[in-house]
Amino acid sequence: MALDPAAPHRLQNPAPDGYGGFSPNPYAKGFLKPFYKGKGGVLRLRDELEQEADALAQEGTNLEQEYNSGLLFKLGISIRLHGDRGKRAPYLRWRDRRASKMGSAFWEGAMARKDITEAMRQKLYDLEVKRILFNARAGAINAELKQLRSVIANFERAEQVMNGQ
Repeated sequence: MALDPAAPHRLQNPAPDGYGGFSPNPYAKGFLKPFYKGKGGVLRLRDELEQEADALAQEGTNLEQEYNSGLLFKLGISIRLHGDRGKRAPYLRWRDRRASKMGSAFWEGAMARKDITEAMRQKLYDLEVKRILFNARAGAINAELKQLRSVIANFERAEQVMNGQ
């Protein structure tokens, strides 16, 4: 793929000091800003993401409490927090009532039932959209935390080498 020489280039509009002459796109700037601040920015981002993970876990608990005792109980399914090993933020998974099996097939089965009203179907759909967005946030937090742990370890190793250890 050839580059268009007439197209604006990021180097034509250098960024303020600290960005090394590269100006991040405005939408990505907030996301990338901690990496231009050095180790302190990375540590702060890690701490804030861990707080977000805790808040997300509470939000998931609230969703469980709100939905599992009503409509979902009547349908014999539930939505539960599920934490994978090594991950910080939990995910929401569809489960059977006994919580012995999980998967989207439980939601799809409930949606396919002929004995539920259109309003119930809409509530199930809305809950699935919430679950999808919740899991997207959890995935973003977990992926970024994994990356930050690696970056922090690299900083620590560089400091050890610098100090002759």
